Amino acid sequence: MLNFADPKEINLRPYQADAIENLRDGIRAGKRRLLLCAGTGAGKTLTAAHLLKEADRKGSYALFIVDRVALVDQTSAVFDEYGISHGIVQGINDRWMPSENVQVCSAQTLARRSLPRDPSLIVVDEAHCQYKATLDYMDRHPDAVKIGLTATPFTKGMGEHWDDVVNVIPTRRLIDDGFLIEPKIYIAKSPEDSELGLNSYGEFSDSSASTAGIQIVGDVVQEWIAKTAEHFGGPVKTIVFSPTVEHGRELCAAFSAAGFNFQQISYMDRSDEERAEKIAEFRRPDSIIDGLVSCGVLTKGFDVPDVKCGISCRPYRKSLSSHMQEIGRVMRTHQTKDMALWLDHSGNIERFGLDMFDVWENGVGDLDHSTKRDSKPRERNEQVRERVVCPECSGALRGNTCMACGWEKPARSGIVNVDGEMHEFNPQAMEARPGLRAECLKDPRKVWEACLSYTFERASRGEDAARKWAYGIWRGVYPNNKLPFGWYGMEPPHIADPAAYSLVEREVRRFRKSRRAA
Repeated sequence: MLNFADPKEINLRPYQADAIENLRDGIRAGKRRLLLCAGTGAGKTLTAAHLLKEADRKGSYALFIVDRVALVDQTSAVFDEYGISHGIVQGINDRWMPSENVQVCSAQTLARRSLPRDPSLIVVDEAHCQYKATLDYMDRHPDAVKIGLTATPFTKGMGEHWDDVVNVIPTRRLIDDGFLIEPKIYIAKSPEDSELGLNSYGEFSDSSASTAGIQIVGDVVQEWIAKTAEHFGGPVKTIVFSPTVEHGRELCAAFSAAGFNFQQISYMDRSDEERAEKIAEFRRPDSIIDGLVSCGVLTKGFDVPDVKCGISCRPYRKSLSSHMQEIGRVMRTHQTKDMALWLDHSGNIERFGLDMFDVWENGVGDLDHSTKRDSKPRERNEQVRERVVCPECSGALRGNTCMACGWEKPARSGIVNVDGEMHEFNPQAMEARPGLRAECLKDPRKVWEACLSYTFERASRGEDAARKWAYGIWRGVYPNNKLPFGWYGMEPPHIADPAAYSLVEREVRRFRKSRRAA
């Protein structure tokens, strides 16, 4: 509880200071519920710590809400480091000091415990989790400003609970500026989708993922031994994401048989103390634990910066957010670390790689669009694999370049075949309907992709009906132009251009309004 070292100053990076100003602009505009969105390593907790320290200085009552006991201790340690006096609202805790202006709260304990003052500021960590108790607590304090921290605001329904999103900085800039490490990604052996059953939410069921995954446990161990030897010269600190406790036990046993100490932590641990001891040992620079196998407990907010390797064994069908949260655990920088490794034994890179790179490059976009990213099932097929998997080393392709070996896909010609003739497609030759002035109109292909994305999400009569509907929308935008050869049969993109998608939504509303008027 006592910290005799001088507290560190909170020195905000320029983009963090800009994010705080954008939050204040939103508050001045009357928005009381704002999401602060930034990827792993952008410093969301530190940015929130600055806000809480300012609240403390003004004598305001402020809460920082987390959903896990381990994150209570982790956040409290950060606040101690920066000299932020605070109490802890979590079970029976020695730091129960409700009179302090700043409180670090377990969501579960806060739901059933009274505090002496109403908060002026509520900061919700991992806001995409949407816990009912936390949302109810926010509703009971309508005058408080609420700031939600998240890297992945993709959960359906978030638009009902939050007013707007402040995008801090794209992941790509954090990587380019040296604040994050982009991992080398390998697509390794994984169960086929046909082996995986579905649960009531349309996700892959944990039981089927466990049954199928146990069959390739030996491949997981051998791949880890080979790839860590190739890139690091031997074993490195590793996190494994497992679908079930049973699967995790099999993994630990297989690693033990190969001479390595992997320990499982899960929601079924006998006590929080046992789990905390394993995590504390794992954090040590000279830890005797080679790897932690996590079943549902390390996906969010868990930070051990010197972890150099991550292994994905839990497949997802819809949840881009879970995939991105997991891979974020290996992307933090550390003085002993100049590269990171991600071994995909789940097929998630094939399902979500294109979406993930889009978010890294462009951010999550507006709240209405981002909350749809976790609702669409992703398919694994040869077309997707060709765009994602390097044929030379099975590394992940970002654009046309392999992130693992540097292989480059040969560039395709800009020439397309129309009516038996070869000619270069010129988008500038297409004219939009008079009165339309959106910037995205200069790229008709993006508009067509947005049409496909919109109609495939909504059409109830199959693919043919979706394409005909998309073509009708597109001809409404470019009424005097034909669709270029080969476009009609294109697959809809994983994520359409946000501006083009908004244009399509406006066009559909305009058409429906005109029909009602008629």
